Amino acid sequence: MNIVTRTFLVATAALAGLAGTAPPAASAGTGAPATVAAAPKPCPVKAWGYQGHYKCGTKLKAGYIDWNRDGRTDEVFVVAPNRTIWHTWKNAGGWKLMPGNGRADDMEGDNSTGPSRRCIVVRVNGDHPYWQNCHYNGKWHRWTTTG
Repeated sequence: MNIVTRTFLVATAALAGLAGTAPPAASAGTGAPATVAAAPKPCPVKAWGYQGHYKCGTKLKAGYIDWNRDGRTDEVFVVAPNRTIWHTWKNAGGWKLMPGNGRADDMEGDNSTGPSRRCIVVRVNGDHPYWQNCHYNGKWHRWTTTG
């Protein structure tokens, strides 16, 4: 890893400001090409008192998910400035990095198939534009393409 890439990763990790977890390597991801570019501007987001940052210009409201369809947000997902995907919920204790080393360019929303299977869909500027990760059997699974 060269100094430019290392500096970029350190800067974007600092900008993410979410849960204090360093992002995975730039080459890991959902299939989108790993490129080194200037970090997008971070915008603040707060949910259930947990302060974090998301990538300005992404569809923030698409990440506010009402899994129970009762008119209240149950979980919030964001794309961080470094393209990692984070989520939080009431009593989560803070923002959590989504498992599976996913990367995204925008948030698309949920794609649930019932109360026992909850899926979050993100947009990636690459060959497979839509990716999802589903929660069932008590855990999140791997990122798969949906289109």
